[in-house]
Amino acid sequence: MLLGAQWLLVATLFQPGEQDLRRAVESHPSDAAAHSRYGIFLQQQGRVIEAVAYFRSAFDLAPRSPEHGYNLALALLHGGRATDALGILDKQGSRTADALALRGAVLNALDRPAEAAASLRQASAADPSSADTLYDLVLTLLKVDASAEAAKLLDSARRRFPRVSKIHAASGMVAYLLGRNAEAVRFYETAVRLEPNGADLFVALGDVYDATGDLPRAERAYRRSLQLDAAAAPAHLKLGKNLAKLQRPAEAERALAEAVRIDPASGDAHFQLGKLATARGDHTAAVSHHRAAVQAAPGLKEAWYQLGISYKRAGDEAQSAAALEQFRKLP
Repeated sequence: MLLGAQWLLVATLFQPGEQDLRRAVESHPSDAAAHSRYGIFLQQQGRVIEAVAYFRSAFDLAPRSPEHGYNLALALLHGGRATDALGILDKQGSRTADALALRGAVLNALDRPAEAAASLRQASAADPSSADTLYDLVLTLLKVDASAEAAKLLDSARRRFPRVSKIHAASGMVAYLLGRNAEAVRFYETAVRLEPNGADLFVALGDVYDATGDLPRAERAYRRSLQLDAAAAPAHLKLGKNLAKLQRPAEAERALAEAVRIDPASGDAHFQLGKLATARGDHTAAVSHHRAAVQAAPGLKEAWYQLGISYKRAGDEAQSAAALEQFRKLP
C-alpha cells in the first residue's frame, strides 16, 4: 500500500535539514505547515513517536485540513496505534479517496474487514486510477468470503492495469482459492514477468506449481525466491517440503535446517525434519525435532502423534503415552 507516497516524495525531493525545520517550528509555533514538514522529516527518519507529536500539533492548529488529519492518522497507524488513527479520521471526516483508503487500512488493522471493505469500495470508486487501492480492496474482500466480487473486480482490473504485477498476483491468489490452479499459474507467471525481483511472488508461483503437481517448476520458483531473499525462512521450508516430495531427502534436510536456523520457532520446519529423521530410522533425532515442533506449535496435532510414535520406537513408553494422550485431546 502506498498511502502517503506523494507527500513523502515531495519531502524527499526538497528536504531542508533538521535544524532548519526545528527552527521554523520554534520561530512560527502557530504555523501548522511548519509542524507538518518537521513531522514528515521525522517520519522518514523512522522517529515515529516524535513525528506523531508534530503531526498532532499541525492537526490541532488546522483541524479542518485533510492533509494534517491524514498525516497524523497515517503516522499513528505506522506506530501501531490504529484505534487512535481511526479517531482522528472520524474527527477529521475527510471523504477524499486517500482518506477513505487509509480508513480501510486502519479498519483492517483493527480486524474489522467488513467495514474496511466498505471504505475501500468508496475509495476505489472515488479514484478508479489507483491500482493500490483496488488491490487492498481485493485482499479485504477475501477476508469476508467475497471471492466472487473480488474475481469480478480483477477481471476489469487486468484490462485497466495490464502492467501492474500485484493485480495479476491478486488474480492468481483468487483463482488459487477458487481451485482454478491452472489459471492461478498463468496469473502468477505474468506477475513474475512484470516484477522479476519479487521474492514473495516466486514463492506464490511455487505454491501453485505444487498444487498442479509440477514439482520441478515449483523447485525452480522457490530457489529463485531464495536467490532474491535468502533470509526468508518460509521459502526454505517450502523448498524443503518440495524436495522431500521429489525424493531428495538430503537436500530437503538442508533446506529445512536452514529454515530452522533462521526461525528456530518454526514448528512446521521441525515437524518436517522429524519426518525425515523417522524415514531414515533415526528415532532419537525424530523425537528431538517433533518435541521442538510441539513446543513451537502446541496445536500441531499430527506432530504430537508423530512424537508419540517416535518415543515408542526409541523405547520410551511413558513419554509415548503422554504424547499420544495430548494428541487425542486436540480437536
